[in-house]
Amino acid sequence: MFGYTAEEVIGKPVSFLVPEELRRKGELELIAQSVVEQGSLSHFETERLTKDGRRVLVDLTRTLLRDSQGRAIGSSAILRDITARKRAEDEIRRLNRELEARVVQRTRELEEAYQTLRVRNFELQQANEELKELDRLKSEFVSMVSHELRTPLTNINGCIELMLSDDNEMNGDARRELLQVIGEQSARLTRLVKGILNVSRIESQRLHLHPELVDIEPLVQRIVRNLETTTTRHQFILPHPNYVPAVWADADRVEEILTNLIDNAIKYSPLGGKIVIDADCQGDTVILSVLDSGLGIPEEELDKIFEKFHRVDRGDARETYGHGLGLYIAKKLVEAHGGEIWVESTLGRGSKFSFSLPVASIDGTKNRLAVSQEKGNYQ
Repeated sequence: MFGYTAEEVIGKPVSFLVPEELRRKGELELIAQSVVEQGSLSHFETERLTKDGRRVLVDLTRTLLRDSQGRAIGSSAILRDITARKRAEDEIRRLNRELEARVVQRTRELEEAYQTLRVRNFELQQANEELKELDRLKSEFVSMVSHELRTPLTNINGCIELMLSDDNEMNGDARRELLQVIGEQSARLTRLVKGILNVSRIESQRLHLHPELVDIEPLVQRIVRNLETTTTRHQFILPHPNYVPAVWADADRVEEILTNLIDNAIKYSPLGGKIVIDADCQGDTVILSVLDSGLGIPEEELDKIFEKFHRVDRGDARETYGHGLGLYIAKKLVEAHGGEIWVESTLGRGSKFSFSLPVASIDGTKNRLAVSQEKGNYQ
């Protein structure tokens, strides 16, 4: 094991097999003391030197020898070369550590993959729910558009048939009333088609704004005059004569915003009810508002009031007509101008829709208008 012949070691102390640093640490004295005190020392792992200077790991068992009277007369020692075994054990420990590290890493990767899978699964579920909701909305929209197209067309056709009937002697007042119905229903059809086209342009970002200086009061007066030609069932109260500065906006789109809000007020106000249109200046912003005299909006409906296709039940016996796009379009057009739109409502006391537009600066521009002057795209 050590490479010596018997003749080379007989008579030599065993200390020559012990590495120098172990001798300095007192290993031999420690072994001797343990053997004397305990009678033996078993499986003590240490190192010894071979003849060619190599270190080998050994398992040392040393036993105290006694004579017949029990006196210590020496000791016997058995050394086993455990270098290969220790190397194997070290290799096993190394492999175990490597395996544990791989297991930890793999477990972490699996956990990350699982979390990613959960997130994707949740996203897929959400997407699936959104697709279901979109499909439902599309079905409702097709049904609503069919109804909204059919109803005014039926009314128009009925009026025309009455006017063309040979058997019907119609005086001037009756004829004017039928023509007024035709005008109202034609305007209703125009608003529907215009709303659908605007939603398409908004969602495809193809809605172009053409900003200019816009005087609010004459614009409001013109809108009310146009609406008064299609409905005589409501009272319109126009803004106070306070000075309101011009805004930097697309005049046609502002007219569309106000028309949609006023049309919404007409829809939900009782016959003969008052609709108040007001304008005010707050700093560098003009606030326009439309107040109706309807039944108000339930609190749980307020967060959804500007959503596409959303319609609030009137709460009375009259049919709730409309395509549910007017307020959605108004919100998008206001935001395109860099403004805000909001609603205040109390059940039983009506609703007030307000929106803000930037006041035109001296040079006729306003930076926060969200319009690309180069591309002319709705943003």
